[in-house]
Amino acid sequence: MKQTTLLALLCALLAGIVLWRMTGDEALQTAGGRSAMNAATAASAAPAEDNTRVRLDLLGKAPVSASPKNIFASLQSLAPPPLPPVVELPPLPDDIEVPPPPSPESLALAAAQKALAEIRLVGYVRKGGDRQTGIFSWTGKIETGGIGDPIFGRFRVKGLSATTANIEETVTHAEISLRLDERR
Repeated sequence: MKQTTLLALLCALLAGIVLWRMTGDEALQTAGGRSAMNAATAASAAPAEDNTRVRLDLLGKAPVSASPKNIFASLQSLAPPPLPPVVELPPLPDDIEVPPPPSPESLALAAAQKALAEIRLVGYVRKGGDRQTGIFSWTGKIETGGIGDPIFGRFRVKGLSATTANIEETVTHAEISLRLDERR
């Protein structure tokens, strides 16, 4: 008998709490005359009936922070660094000559010499009679060529022997002498 009475009392208490939460208004939610919500929040809150209204007043506020902050940084590192002392430099003399920029021809010659330095003579073949062919490697490509033949589209074999080859860049006429690469 006691168990059924206790169960009925707990069910009634639960129903009362659910009913109070569903129908409660702000006056019931106050504690000691103070509102549960902040006064500023309560003033800007929309009425309970108008849940579909878009709050445009929130769009005008600036974002809080776009960059992450290091919360573990010491306070000394947050202070701006001191400004360096101002040093006044003496005026430059008017007779200083500024060297001219490099000419396009000298830039092209330097680029051709750099490209020529990357070519390797990796082999030599002598085909019947006087026909000689060199095997060349450049930027991962391999081509063969004899004296006077173009290789890699921009170079020409100028001289060839069993141990050396002379290569010329066709535009700038820069030359390099290659030795047979024995690192196989």
